[in-house]
Amino acid sequence: MSRTMFRRLTATLACTAACLTLAACEPAGRAVGDTQDSEPEVAHIGKIKQDMLIGLVGAAQSADVDRMAMDAFDTAGVNAVYVPVADMSDPDATARRGVTDLIDRRATVIVINGLQLGSDNTDDWNGVLRKARGAGIPIALLDPTNTPADKTLFAATLTLNDRAADAQPIAQTLADIMDDKPHEREVMVSTMNATELNRP
Repeated sequence: MSRTMFRRLTATLACTAACLTLAACEPAGRAVGDTQDSEPEVAHIGKIKQDMLIGLVGAAQSADVDRMAMDAFDTAGVNAVYVPVADMSDPDATARRGVTDLIDRRATVIVINGLQLGSDNTDDWNGVLRKARGAGIPIALLDPTNTPADKTLFAATLTLNDRAADAQPIAQTLADIMDDKPHEREVMVSTMNATELNRP
């Protein structure tokens, strides 16, 4: 076999492997982070908390919940990036750009606070969420006004309730989603009972 043919074969195999890897990021009929099998169907990006990068896209109406969530992530000892949208001229477009930026930064899980879908922005949001799905990044919706009709675009909805004794620590819930561990589709979470994550 000539060197030219060998190079072409190597390039073809590398391209095929890359395509197969990307295709494996999208579990059939389920959201990334919500396959809930004993062995994850999706090879997520990290298995130790130092590799966990939470991307939080803030809410348009208030930054208070954003601040409490970021404080909880800090207490849990995980890395988090915050995209504020509250004071922007177009919070909805800023939030979508924030999700795209977090995909490019290889966040291991993305939280969107206060998602508001309407007839004028649903297609745009579906496109951004499909991009995250294609990248193998789980999406969690925190206190959304409504959710996409396509349930494969998000792993769970989180309802913040710091007064509920049975609310789960938000960072631990996100770690479970990232690691594709069994979890409910609707989870009550708290920022008040944050503790250092104990993950394998």
